[in-house]
Amino acid sequence: MTHHPTPNGYLPQDYHVHTEASCDCQATMAEMCRSAVQLGIAEIAFTDHFDPKPEDLCYGYYRPERYFAALEAARREFAPQGLTIRAGVELGEYHLFHAHMAPVLAAWPYDFVLGSLHWVGDQIVFDEGYFRAHGPHDSFARYFTELERLARFGGFDVLSHPDVVKRVGYGAVGGFDIRQWEDLVRPVWRACIENGIGIEINTSSLRGGVGEVHPGPESLRWYREMGGEILTIGSDSHRPGHVGAGLDVALDVARTAGFTRLASFEGRRIARWIPI
Repeated sequence: MTHHPTPNGYLPQDYHVHTEASCDCQATMAEMCRSAVQLGIAEIAFTDHFDPKPEDLCYGYYRPERYFAALEAARREFAPQGLTIRAGVELGEYHLFHAHMAPVLAAWPYDFVLGSLHWVGDQIVFDEGYFRAHGPHDSFARYFTELERLARFGGFDVLSHPDVVKRVGYGAVGGFDIRQWEDLVRPVWRACIENGIGIEINTSSLRGGVGEVHPGPESLRWYREMGGEILTIGSDSHRPGHVGAGLDVALDVARTAGFTRLASFEGRRIARWIPI
């Protein structure tokens, strides 16, 4: 894939990258950094899965001490090569498991925290059984209703892959048109804006046959029209070959929706704005 840089001459960031600190990734942090350097990515955030839900595949796997040891080693090696490395984490269902997660966030020096929704009740949205159980309408309605609860609760910096339900749902129910869910999506955006939470453009769906990013262009335009300003982009990569994948598409989608900048985080605050 050809990556088109920003007007500044570089790919600004990949703010959703996994490593072997996630249960579903076998790549080392150094391997992912090498890919980022080769692509000319200026800034990367390692957002490994922290999932306290007992039914989740990653339950009990995340170890912050192991993560930060690898992070410091990567910074020593790759900072001299011009790569800025942010300490991140992807929290699953924070509104339900905050009592378990909040002490970890307080104890370690994170720069950037993603909030994700992978489960609705006791069913994961990456299983076609979820869609068979609830049918085409309720499968999506339940997801966006729960997503609003997560955004309304807050406690994280950026809402991750806000319409990830379409990743499997697109094939399971024979399509996905976000316009059918506008009355449920706009309250999610409103909750994010009111809580100072940003959203990401996640490009993993481009690799999964959906044909558009998370969230899609129409939904992203709603967020911008409602006053949403905080935006990051990420590949959601779990292997070195996927680092940076689709970032050129994400930038184009962001510009078309009316965005002129991305947020760069440090110490869980926006440290600067990156023109795109």
